[in-house]
Amino acid sequence: MAPNSDARSAEGIFQGVMYFFRPEKILCLYQITLKEEVDPGLLQAAQDAVLARTPYFRVQLVQEKRETFLAPNDRPCPVGRGSRPPEIPEETNGYLFHFSCEGNVLWFSWYHFIADGKGMSRFLTQVLEEYCNRRYGAVFPCPELPSSPFYDPEELFARFPGCDTKNDMQGEVPAIAAEPMQRTLLRLDRETLIRRALGCGVKPFSCLTALLTLAMGRYLDKREITYSYSADTRGDLGVPDAFYNCVASFQGRTEFGPVPRLEDVVQAVDARVKETLVPENKLGRMAEQMNWIYRVAQLKAPLRIKQRVFQMGEYLGGVPADFWISYLGNPFSPASPELMDYIQDFEVWVPPDGASMGVETASINGQLILCIQDKTGRAGLAEVLRAVMEQEGVRVLEAKDLTPALA
Repeated sequence: MAPNSDARSAEGIFQGVMYFFRPEKILCLYQITLKEEVDPGLLQAAQDAVLARTPYFRVQLVQEKRETFLAPNDRPCPVGRGSRPPEIPEETNGYLFHFSCEGNVLWFSWYHFIADGKGMSRFLTQVLEEYCNRRYGAVFPCPELPSSPFYDPEELFARFPGCDTKNDMQGEVPAIAAEPMQRTLLRLDRETLIRRALGCGVKPFSCLTALLTLAMGRYLDKREITYSYSADTRGDLGVPDAFYNCVASFQGRTEFGPVPRLEDVVQAVDARVKETLVPENKLGRMAEQMNWIYRVAQLKAPLRIKQRVFQMGEYLGGVPADFWISYLGNPFSPASPELMDYIQDFEVWVPPDGASMGVETASINGQLILCIQDKTGRAGLAEVLRAVMEQEGVRVLEAKDLTPALA
């Protein structure tokens, strides 16, 4: 669906259909702690104001027999109370996102089908700005959010003619754990991580990823860790203002000896990251992944069959990992120092997608906030993370295991 069109369309399904093929919904949750109690009425008014001028989100997902499409949604989009994430879209009047609040905490959840973190951050940020305008008399301008059109998948595939190569069973694929979800929250001093990265001559993201491989190796008692990560492709595709899912995913492996140190692994991780961030490599990888999704989506088969074929392709394509890491950075976009006058804290929770553990990383107020969802069934991840980070000179501000997985 074209972002500024209210017509029923199946065009916009493609960019998010991979999440429709998952056996379970990928529901994402942002948790924002404001410095004062949230007024639910003003939050409702702020959401409605932004939604009124952002047609991309005024939709519902409709499935009729074997056809799936987005259709306009003219029903109210009520703000909820409390921390329990609703079933989306069953409990949200068909909307693919939801705001709720209690005390000074605001929760924003969405079905990954409609957008990724970069896309949703723009929508969330403007709702917060509209709220602050109403609650505090702030003067955030809140213009209409620009929205890039959908890219042409066939044009992308034509640019990389080898993208339709068949998956095979070469290489070892890590088994994915499936125990009940646990949460771990880790807060790092951003400056000490940057200093450690500079000392090694690598990107801070590479340093963080390498540190996590050391910690996960110790936690899982393994000498080899497979990790995956994603790279934003908006600029490379020429769609800088896209709300929809627009990433390419990559994989790496780290091997280490009995007493590994950061210097033993970080250069290899950094080389892998820098190689994959070359624009042509990002787009080539995206073409490979989306070509498979495209072919599955075009199957004349029921959804359950498409889901099975999709999962088989992911597995044979080497997607599963011990952990994945997603770096959101500043979750408020565009970054506004004035908005931080009203915000105290932030967390982001996303269930592991093709991995035993998922690590979402945000950066605010000089902290790197790592929200980890873990399906391994083991205990003590916070203790291991703290030990590895402190051993390598990265200051830990907080490390704690949380229960339950979602409040």
